[in-house]
Amino acid sequence: MKKGLISVLSGLIIGGMLSYLFLEYNGWTYHEVTAEGTTFNTLHELDYNLLLNTGLVILCVGVGIYRFSERESPCRA
Repeated sequence: MKKGLISVLSGLIIGGMLSYLFLEYNGWTYHEVTAEGTTFNTLHELDYNLLLNTGLVILCVGVGIYRFSERESPCRA
């Protein structure tokens, strides 16, 4: 239980940091323009590819930490 919790938390922290540093946010912005050329409404959309890729990075880092902590260390008795 403790090993699983540690791997999930560290996966969130490390994977979140890696995603923030290396993945780019490409959100869409729509501008509705009047006939005079002035903007009267702006709509911002989420970048779902970023959310999916961030989730996959967090999952892979968490599984990697869990698998790495599963190995027997030569220092353990």
